[in-house]
Order: sequence, then structure tokens, then C-alpha cells
Amino acid sequence: MRFLQLVMSKTSSGPPDPEHMARVGNAIREAIASGSLLATGALGKRATSAARVTRTGGAVAVEDPPEGDGWMAAGGYSLTEYPSKEAAIASAREKLELMGDGVVELIQVSEMHPAPGAPRAAATPAMPLGVVPYLTIEGASDASAFYQKAFGAREIARMPGKDGKRLMHCQLEINGGALMLSDNFPEMGLPPVQRSGSYTMQLVVADGDHWWKRALEAGCKEKLPFEVAPWGDKYGQLTDPFDVTWALSSPAVK
Repeated sequence: MRFLQLVMSKTSSGPPDPEHMARVGNAIREAIASGSLLATGALGKRATSAARVTRTGGAVAVEDPPEGDGWMAAGGYSLTEYPSKEAAIASAREKLELMGDGVVELIQVSEMHPAPGAPRAAATPAMPLGVVPYLTIEGASDASAFYQKAFGAREIARMPGKDGKRLMHCQLEINGGALMLSDNFPEMGLPPVQRSGSYTMQLVVADGDHWWKRALEAGCKEKLPFEVAPWGDKYGQLTDPFDVTWALSSPAVK
């Protein structure tokens, strides 16, 4: 069952503190990972960022902004999916525990496209399944731009931080797989960024020579040469400017 959640806070008197934002960010990531959160975002003030378009007797009228009080001083929306209405209500209770005094309105929505029962992919770029690497990098926006150049990445989504420079979240698609990035926010109590060394990003591709050449031209450095390995595939390792190790593997040409 899908529900549109409209969230209105009664306690906001200014920007939320960093500790609260960290808790909210963790809750959003957990909901995305569980599959219950399909989309979310902020709602603008009705008095400044809304409009109402009405057609009566063939005449169209536009109210910009609509008449009435400027609601939504602090709030947001979420498109969610739960097995029952009771589960959706339980989630709303948890959200209010995190948010404080406020209102969460639940509106069940149906889906007309694709048709109910129609086959659908097990995962989409916006909602990947399985294990997804999530890297904390100093300069996540620069890393996204570099990975687009070096590995043909496609940026799916980004969530800027309050300072307008760092990213709270960034999702990339590389060769059909997902990679998520964020900057570090030490003021929120997060630990320092750990240098790479104990993990490797593995890329399995059909044309390894092309991928290897593009990555080197973009600025990656060779760590292990790209050559035929004992198990029969071509394999090599690169390091990028953010000290992340990438292993490239592809079938050897016979």
C-alpha cells in the first residue's frame, strides 16, 4: 500500500540544529534502504511558492499565491510504501517522535501506471537493491564530477548541505550499479574520513581496455597493471584522486 505523507511541524523557529539534521539523515537513509521510502523532499510556503489554477465554465483563473494563510512554514512530503495502513501509522508515530510536535497526514494513493500486476524491474536507478557502497569523501561534488569523467558515471540525485558547498547525499550509477557519496560533517559528530586501503571498488565490464584508458586519461593512477590474471580474465587496479582503489576486470580477448 502506498501513502503520501504530508508533514507539518509546529515547533520550528529557525534552521534545525546539526545534531537533529544528522538524525533525520540517518532515518531517511534507513527508510530508503528498507524500501519503504520512495521519494521525499521539502514543501515550500504556500504564501510564497505555490499557485492555484482553477477552471470554471471554460474560464481559467490563476491565484499566485493562493488565498489563505501561508502554511507549511516547516514541512515536507514523502511517498512511502507499507504492507498495511497500520504500518504506515506506526511509521508516522516514529517520525513525530523524531520531529517533535506536528502533524503527519496520510493519504493512500493508487497507481495507474504501470498497471497493477504489470511486471516491473526488481530495481531502478533511483531505488537500487542489494549492497550499495556508500563513501564519505572530502569533496563529494568533485568526486561525482570526476567519476562521471573517469568511469562514465551518471548522477541520479544529490542533496546539498546547508553551507551550499558540501553534499549530504549523492547517488551515481556506474555501469548499471549504484554508488553513493557524501561529504564529511564533523560538526555533526561524524568521525574523520578514513583513507582507502581496506576496501576496493570492483568494476566488471565488457571492454576493459576502453575503461582502463579512459580512467587513466581522467587522472587515475595505475596501482596494478591491467593484464591477464592467473584466473584468465584481464585485471588491474587504479587509485583515483580521492585515494579510492578501483579494480577493473573484464574477459580476456582470445
